[in-house]
Amino acid sequence: MHNEPSAKSGRGTPLPLNDIQTLSHQSTPIRFAMVDGRPWFVAADVCKAVGVYNPRHGAANYVRGIPESEKTLARLPSVSRGAPAVLIISESGLDKLLWLALHSVASAWSVLSSLSAQVSDCKGASDVC
Repeated sequence: MHNEPSAKSGRGTPLPLNDIQTLSHQSTPIRFAMVDGRPWFVAADVCKAVGVYNPRHGAANYVRGIPESEKTLARLPSVSRGAPAVLIISESGLDKLLWLALHSVASAWSVLSSLSAQVSDCKGASDVC
C-alpha cells in the first residue's frame, strides 16, 4: 500500500493540479496528473469509464471504501471561475475503486493493467499522451 502524504493538501483545501493528461478506457477519457512521480486519477472519470458512474452521487459510493491517504480533492487548472474540485485517487486507490465497482478481481485487473500501461507510455513520452 502506498502512502502519499505529499498529495494531501489539507481537509477542504483542494490540491492544485498542473499538467493534466488524459488516457482512455473503452473510448472514455480518464484524466490524471503526476503527483510526486505517481499517477493520481479523477475518480469520477474512472467510474464513467467502467460504467458505474451515477449522475446523482458521482463516484461517492465507491470512494468511501478507499483510505484517506489514497484520495484527496484537487483543483483543475483549466477552470478559472469557481475552480471546481474533483476527487482524485492514487494508483493503489484506483485498484480498490475498480475492485469495489466491478466486484471482480479479473475485471478490475484488466482495467488496471490497461491504465497502468498507458500511464507508463505517458511517462516515457516527452509530449502529452
